[in-house]
Amino acid sequence: MGWGVFLACWLAAAAIALALGRDTSWDLRNYHFYNVYALLEGRWSIDLTPARAHTFLHPGLDLPFYLLTQSPLNAWPRTVSALQAGYAGLLAFLAIALANLALHGDARRVTPASALAALFGLTGAATLPEVASTYNDIQTGCLVLGALLVLLLAPVAEGTPRAAGLRLLAGFLGGAAMGLKLTAFIFPPALALAAVVAARGGAARLRALGPLSLGGALGLAITYGPWGWFLWQRYGNPFGSFANNIFRSPLFPLEGQRDESFLPDSIGTAIIYPFIWARRSVAVVLEPPLADPRFAISLTALLLAIILAAWRLRRATRSPANGREEVAARSTAAILAFILAGYAAWLVTFSILRYTVPIEALLGIPVWAAAREVLLVSRPAGARILPAGWWRAGATLTLATAFFICAIVTEYPAHPREPFFWEREPRGAAVLSVPRAPLPEGSLVVLLGPAVSFVAPSLAAPGVRFVGGPNPNWAGAASDPASYAALVLREVRSHPGPAFLLLEDPSGYDTEAAEVLGITFDSASCRLVPNNVTRVVRLCRWR
Repeated sequence: MGWGVFLACWLAAAAIALALGRDTSWDLRNYHFYNVYALLEGRWSIDLTPARAHTFLHPGLDLPFYLLTQSPLNAWPRTVSALQAGYAGLLAFLAIALANLALHGDARRVTPASALAALFGLTGAATLPEVASTYNDIQTGCLVLGALLVLLLAPVAEGTPRAAGLRLLAGFLGGAAMGLKLTAFIFPPALALAAVVAARGGAARLRALGPLSLGGALGLAITYGPWGWFLWQRYGNPFGSFANNIFRSPLFPLEGQRDESFLPDSIGTAIIYPFIWARRSVAVVLEPPLADPRFAISLTALLLAIILAAWRLRRATRSPANGREEVAARSTAAILAFILAGYAAWLVTFSILRYTVPIEALLGIPVWAAAREVLLVSRPAGARILPAGWWRAGATLTLATAFFICAIVTEYPAHPREPFFWEREPRGAAVLSVPRAPLPEGSLVVLLGPAVSFVAPSLAAPGVRFVGGPNPNWAGAASDPASYAALVLREVRSHPGPAFLLLEDPSGYDTEAAEVLGITFDSASCRLVPNNVTRVVRLCRWR
């Protein structure tokens, strides 16, 4: 489509980022900042999981943001947000290209209909609030949509080395998405189904899976392999405390670390789940209140499009008239398969809306496809006198109506954001600012709660050690000498120097971890740690 379209997408995303404000999310405070700091500063041989179980997550996607905060650009928060918005710009560019393929068979030609189809999903409650944030779901979305786009271009070169190369690349991108953020593991199977649907002929479908699988294995091995090996050598589990029901490291509980709080509680609820958050809901698919009918409308349209397309093909009322229409038909079918498979996998594993970004970005395509099928099936007897492509105009009008309804109804979740300049700035405007306040040499700092590890770099001094509170749900019972909690307890008890606590609120902290370590403190000893990310975080003296 050219650099002009990409730059337009980036500028639009940057405008949204500047309107939303500076990212101060819980995840950023909890581990997105500390994990990169620990990797680059060699803290893994000093600290004991300050970000708790989240310390084990891959820091690769957080590296660009961290480096920006360590550069002179940290004093230019609007510039950094505009740069971070480039991921959302790329996501929009890829979504438009896929809509181009599905609507008229040419990935390079933008039309009002394809732009509207992309806009329908990109403005959803999962995607738009994450623009320029550090949640990293948009970054993995770029990799997954890039894989899907490359996959849909492969059938055009069917039977040539180029087709195999494109599928290898698609697999690599999908595997890399999973390696960089493990929650993306739901998408490689959806990409495989899309590859089968898009391929031409039975033999081609089998051939498509070979290079796709090989590419996926390479992408996962290259992006996650070194990190997984590091964790395996250190903890006996390549995922730290996660998936320990499979790897069975003695350090961690065997139950694993799966969040099931958002899963539907019955099959009936699962069937109507998108309609539950179509209206205002709290803690259904995200903690903050939200309302978004896009999934309800799009998945209903998807099922309608499949039924009508099958019925129309059975009647043989119409067949593709040219090469582009054939490409469009195959691309649409593959995208619908990807959405359906991805959504089903998401529904039974997470049901956390943020992880649907690659699916949500494509939700306008099923709406357009269903409207097209309805118009073709119900074509009036006098259709010969209608202008050519009349059904395209009708489908676009239907999509525009659905988009208008969604725009009115949608209530976006309020992810933590702050103004680019606010009254609690420690020193002027900054992306992330925590004035340095080094502790006495040889101090021990126990983090009695999540979302405080981002201040660790400002407190670091020779011999200072940061320790995450070993909550039993991921660190095991301290009574088990082989557990990680027991390891932490031994290290803490052997500490000879001054000790401190880092927490969000002296009246509310992880009492279980405190009990394990025998922690007592006087709230009068707590002092506020100034920063421009949150209004809490206190440093207390441990008695």
